[in-house]
Amino acid sequence: MRFPRALIALPVALTLGLTLGAPAAVADEVHPPTLPGSQASPTGQANRSEQAQQALAEVEAILRGDRTGQRGRTTDGRSLTVALRDLRVLKDALPADDQKKVERMLQRPDDTSDPYDPDDDLDDLINVPLPLEACQGVICVHYTETDTNGGAAGNGHAPTGSDGDPNTVPAYVTQVLDTTRQIHADYLAAGYRRPKPDGSIGGGTNVVDIYLGDIGDSGIYGYCTSDDPNDPNTSGDYSLWAYCTLDDDYRTGQFPRNTPTENMQVTAAHEYFHAVQYAYDAYEDGWILESTAAWVEDEMFDAVNDNRQYLRGSPISHPGTPLDHFGDGFHYGTWIWWRYLTEKFPAREGRLPKLVLDVWNRLDGRPSGPDDYSMQGLSRVLGTRGTSLQKEFQLFSAANRHPKDVYDEGGSYRASPTGLTVRFGSAARKGVHFSPWHLSSGTARLKPVDLSQRDWKVRIRFNAPATARGGAFVALVHKTSGRVDTSVVRLSRTGAGTKTLPFSSRSIKGVDVVFVNTSARFDCWQNATPYSCFGGIPLDDGLRSEFVAKAFRS
Repeated sequence: MRFPRALIALPVALTLGLTLGAPAAVADEVHPPTLPGSQASPTGQANRSEQAQQALAEVEAILRGDRTGQRGRTTDGRSLTVALRDLRVLKDALPADDQKKVERMLQRPDDTSDPYDPDDDLDDLINVPLPLEACQGVICVHYTETDTNGGAAGNGHAPTGSDGDPNTVPAYVTQVLDTTRQIHADYLAAGYRRPKPDGSIGGGTNVVDIYLGDIGDSGIYGYCTSDDPNDPNTSGDYSLWAYCTLDDDYRTGQFPRNTPTENMQVTAAHEYFHAVQYAYDAYEDGWILESTAAWVEDEMFDAVNDNRQYLRGSPISHPGTPLDHFGDGFHYGTWIWWRYLTEKFPAREGRLPKLVLDVWNRLDGRPSGPDDYSMQGLSRVLGTRGTSLQKEFQLFSAANRHPKDVYDEGGSYRASPTGLTVRFGSAARKGVHFSPWHLSSGTARLKPVDLSQRDWKVRIRFNAPATARGGAFVALVHKTSGRVDTSVVRLSRTGAGTKTLPFSSRSIKGVDVVFVNTSARFDCWQNATPYSCFGGIPLDDGLRSEFVAKAFRS
């Protein structure tokens, strides 16, 4: 993703909240905030030095364990992989002493040449020798058989099965090597390029280096980063090589969810996909880096279902948060968007649905690549499939109201919440309005009460922003039989439309009206928000949509 040199910095975090009001009143308006940085300069970039300090503080907090859940992958809104990426970019804006600290953070885990303070909060970076390696094909796994904490085995950096004999390879190391080699082969067979070669750095020549150590002490499952000297501002190449770090045992005392083997498998799939992504564009929008990595881990190891934990903060559980929001762990939960798309467009290459590959090919940031930004590339790929981002987001928002009927594993997903319920006990006219942000939605449920005659209907008059600015509605009729009928509301170009639906309580449990903002228009490269195209400012947030519903007998 290309952008002016001055713009390579850390997108400013922004927390969102949308609500629909109580039934007794129309919904509260939601207005887009004054975005930080949007007036700071012609490019909208916040102070780069301040951003660099924020990036450093973020990484330090993650390494101390302050920004993780209960022994889970970091879900505070900044994965360590992306946080280290941002810190790498911003390092030169820090004071000299802090730059030295960052150099230590970014050095390879087995690099013990660090001359700086060994007692700071960075001990999760395995700054001890990893003299042993097991290599095969394009993968090298680096490890130690010395228990560095001086305590019981398993409390230091030595992997499971270590016996102190450098002539034997611990079973866990072999397992990591075999698993990662298979992941690599499967990604290649699915059409992805291999991670970018790193020459003679690390082990072997042009291999991908995997380092093992006790990073689970802070609840960190794994991360990838880069020491590639490539500067995209001078080379025009936004790809980087990457190396990765995994935990040395994933013992249940640190990782109580799933088995140690399952945790290693899904983490290896997730992190190795980051290494693959970096071979396309290491500077791509954070939301798509993390959401596609969380998606692929379940494609590779379907029985583990570890990524279901992220649905607690996702477009299903929080539909009022924009799809491309990067922060608060939401970007992990956005894997469900890719699951929706790849189940609808299931064509595969190798083991993986081809749609995500096609998107990454559009994001290719090498000099010869298209170098689309995240939402731009996705829009173009959907266009080649005879649909559009706007249409699919409408249907996705509606599908999440009844996931068990839509997704292969939807019986395990909790339905998207209702913002408010409007009850009709007689012929009446009631109105609701809502102001959704881009690529978000909210639902009002119309519920017939004691309208048992079969001829009851509800006529709904819609008024939304112009369709070019994202105005959209979807109606879902929930029948007492359990069937759900979905229809996209046809609106004029100015956003007006009418729909009449059955409304007898004898056969209808309720009618959902889903407000949708399908806009993906941004003032790009502003570094002012946690959204697409490098913190772009959405152009159609908070525009009022409304409907008036009238129950009547026909």
